[in-house]
Amino acid sequence: MPSPTRFPILARVLPALALALSLAACATNPPVDAAPPLSGLSSTYTDPYAWLENANAPDALAWVAQQNARTLAELTRDAPLADFTTTATLLAQEASEEGGSGALPSGGAVDGKDPAVTTIDGVRHVYAGSNCFGTLDPDAPPPAPGAEPVVVGRTCLVSLSRTGEDAVEVREYDPAAKAYVPGGFHLPYAKQTVVWLDHDTLLVARGWDSSGTAMTRAGYPYVVKVLQRGQRLEEAHEIFRGLVTDTSVSPAVFRDRQGHRAIVLVRRPTYFTTEHYLVEGRRTLRLGLPPLAELAVLANGQLVVKLGQDWQAATGRTFPGGSYVSVDLDAARHEPAKLRAAPVYLPGPHEAVTNLVKARSHLVVTSDENVRGRLTILTRADGGWKAQRVDLPDMSAISIKSSSEDKDKLTVSVAGFLTPQALWSVDLDSAAATLVKAGTPGFDASPYTVDQWQAVSTDGTAIPYFIVHRKDMALYGDNPTLLTAYGGFNLSRLPAYSATIGKLWLDRGGVYVVANIRGGGEFGPAWHEAALKTHRQKSFDDFTAVARDLISRQVTRSARLGISGGSNGGLLMGVALTQHPDLWGAVAIKVPLLDMLRYEAIAAGASWVAEYGSVSVPEERAFLASISPYQRLDPTRTYPETLIMTATHDDRVGPGHARKFAARMEALGKPVLFYESDEGGHGTRGLDDAARARGPALELAYFTSRLMGRRTDHAAGGQVVAGAAD
Repeated sequence: MPSPTRFPILARVLPALALALSLAACATNPPVDAAPPLSGLSSTYTDPYAWLENANAPDALAWVAQQNARTLAELTRDAPLADFTTTATLLAQEASEEGGSGALPSGGAVDGKDPAVTTIDGVRHVYAGSNCFGTLDPDAPPPAPGAEPVVVGRTCLVSLSRTGEDAVEVREYDPAAKAYVPGGFHLPYAKQTVVWLDHDTLLVARGWDSSGTAMTRAGYPYVVKVLQRGQRLEEAHEIFRGLVTDTSVSPAVFRDRQGHRAIVLVRRPTYFTTEHYLVEGRRTLRLGLPPLAELAVLANGQLVVKLGQDWQAATGRTFPGGSYVSVDLDAARHEPAKLRAAPVYLPGPHEAVTNLVKARSHLVVTSDENVRGRLTILTRADGGWKAQRVDLPDMSAISIKSSSEDKDKLTVSVAGFLTPQALWSVDLDSAAATLVKAGTPGFDASPYTVDQWQAVSTDGTAIPYFIVHRKDMALYGDNPTLLTAYGGFNLSRLPAYSATIGKLWLDRGGVYVVANIRGGGEFGPAWHEAALKTHRQKSFDDFTAVARDLISRQVTRSARLGISGGSNGGLLMGVALTQHPDLWGAVAIKVPLLDMLRYEAIAAGASWVAEYGSVSVPEERAFLASISPYQRLDPTRTYPETLIMTATHDDRVGPGHARKFAARMEALGKPVLFYESDEGGHGTRGLDDAARARGPALELAYFTSRLMGRRTDHAAGGQVVAGAAD
């Protein structure tokens, strides 16, 4: 699941010292209410495996080592694990070579081929993003049309993680010298958000104690300070303090080509809700935006806002959730509580907006229409915005790779299930798209096709899903099928290219299915809200409906049907396993939440109450108890063998959920395999090629051995043939 803190927008020239003093003078706290203690975490059962929640406890790590050894031994004996690992590693190496030049985006050498890894003082770090600052050269002539202005004194704040965790160390880096700035900004390891005010001033949200761990209950910063170049952390000036019960507080600075700027402090009382404070000299003004809203860009003096809910502006007009609207910055300064808004982009009925960026003369929106990527150019016309679609390949995911507010061109990536990521250059004046670089295929896709089908959920809702299969797929209910979904946090499962899936699953006779269930963001805010808190069973029912649809269409049968999901998708897999154990032939649960009666007390779990509900609310606790996979394991039921995977250094979900679930399954005599990586965090960021390949190889070796045994080849007249694992 995503981190609740958003990386900030780059700021440019501001009068540093005067601004810092005025910011310190306007230090603002939100209204303070007595924060109720978390309650209801204790339950009527005694948890004999609570000791496994301590990620680095010696006894827990000893248990992990024992489980890892058993799992590797079993999959080495029963599955082509070594071959899969070799193939997956080669594919990962090819992807690394395809994806980068071995340089940080801000310049500078790195180790090996992976542009996400660098070494400082002999210690390997994971590159987690950069945020750069420079000033326009006052002596340079005006740039030619379409050219970028000359920037001098450019340095970058580079965020570095030890193992792919959310916590980072921040260091100032000079891309021209390809070196870290001697005596430059250096913020110790912590979960933190840092933005430039000017070359010598930062806005920082982090834990301000000596260990950097004084955070909200959710584990994120809630105090923002101004830090001057040369100051120690303890000398920084506090300008804003949230509550320990908030999810997080973070700063952002917006600027446009016309010289407007907006300094904004974003308080998140919950994971999804926001309060936006506009800093004006010694004043801090709360903007009258709805709780579900995000600032996107500042353009032509207009703050562009993405709405997560329907909103009636001060003009009386109501804008639908999922829209982009604009608010005049100067008007907001004068009447911050009564904001007038104008439409920028209103999505269609089956469309969900995903991103908006600004170019020199245009705004550009990416969206998904019926779960297919779209790119739309917005141009000022007749006091509003004219929209023009860009013609790009269908049945694909589209994302913006690079853009500049100084040019009317951008680069987008386009990828599908059978087409690797390709780079396209888009001329925003003409809306013409030109293929710049086609991706290198990792497998031969010519035998396969992609269809988009629909299942009908329990309440009659149509649930779309993608199915990737051979063009000559036989519908005799015997195809090994791997089904995956996510269904949470307003995040969408879009077409995505995986050479590993192609080579190690499709080429061995498998079918691959991605379900777009409620809880995700595939059709905008309403699709997400339909499965929040006590309504989450809808998401689980949607997933089950897709599985039953595949069986009813004779694509597969339960013994050949495997399911896989990670993070919130891991919770989905746990519920699918415990609610319908007879429906699956194999189950992979990755970096999951599984103990929903204690999730608020584990890692960053407290930040997700807005998604799942809280055990401190009786109705929500009752629902969580009814679906929590850890508690719903039934000694009397038969479960398919389950593979559970996690990471020791996952500081977002934590490894405790996965460990405890595996331990309980084992104690109940249920078939379970467990593997925990000591590399990476909640995902694969910063892993080298071999480490990045290890997880998929392990998972697909498991599914191959469990789902691709001997089966009938109906296309060959009913002859029994050996499966790929034989």
